[in-house]
Amino acid sequence: MAFVPTTTKQALTSYRKIAIASWSHPRDPSTYSWMELPIDSVETFLNSIPSTVRPTLTHFIAVIMTNCLDAYPQLNHTLRRRNLYKRAVTDIFIVTLLKQDAQYDLSGFLLENTSGKGVSEIARLSRDGALRLKEGNYREMEQLKKVALFIPGWMLTAVMRIQMFLQYSLNMSLKLIGLPDDHFGSLILSNFGPLGVENGLVPLSPYTRCPIMMGVGAPRKKAVVVGDEIVIRKCVTVSITFDHRYADGAHGAALMRRFEKMFRNPEEYRAIFIPEESAACTE
Repeated sequence: MAFVPTTTKQALTSYRKIAIASWSHPRDPSTYSWMELPIDSVETFLNSIPSTVRPTLTHFIAVIMTNCLDAYPQLNHTLRRRNLYKRAVTDIFIVTLLKQDAQYDLSGFLLENTSGKGVSEIARLSRDGALRLKEGNYREMEQLKKVALFIPGWMLTAVMRIQMFLQYSLNMSLKLIGLPDDHFGSLILSNFGPLGVENGLVPLSPYTRCPIMMGVGAPRKKAVVVGDEIVIRKCVTVSITFDHRYADGAHGAALMRRFEKMFRNPEEYRAIFIPEESAACTE
């Protein structure tokens, strides 16, 4: 008799195969934190921005995190042979949920060199990336999926370890065999709010070598303290998972303080969110 009763064997998506091959027993350096933040002022601010593509909370947070990583470069590193090296640019990977063949699969696109880009440009680049994913024209992700689906599950762990050693430990490019270079960048951002999930702590993904994971939940009305009064505000929960090998609590705390200040006071940082306005004023 089977030790654990089971039914039918499940078909694995490309991401599920990668996830199973990535993790073993829990011995990870994850440090979790989260913030509950009111979004009324954010929504008003985003709605006031003239843009051909309507900026969303995801784009707003991407701009904030880019600015935070530029301000605190101690958190924008890559780990190579047990040594930390500062990344030359800030790239942000946006997780995207795709429905294909009657099942869901996690995918995403990379926003490259986001420093200096405002919410309108981030929104436009995100629209283009999401469209390429849906149409199957995102070559980098399509290649990763093909490799993951082609290799048997029992071999995938070893293959991924070899790939990570070559790309990250030896800093070798594998573009000649179709694998993108450093495709997950400085930060992975996942907005699961549209799924109705209010809060979630996103785990570090070993194969991405990304030291910061962020989750954005669904907005909910909550009781908050304003001055000495309790009022109802629409709030969103933003979670952050840090890799403790890259930074200490002091670094993470400094980043989170800056994040919260920019989130709560977008008008104060208007030149960062809408850099084209500043450029027009100086012409």
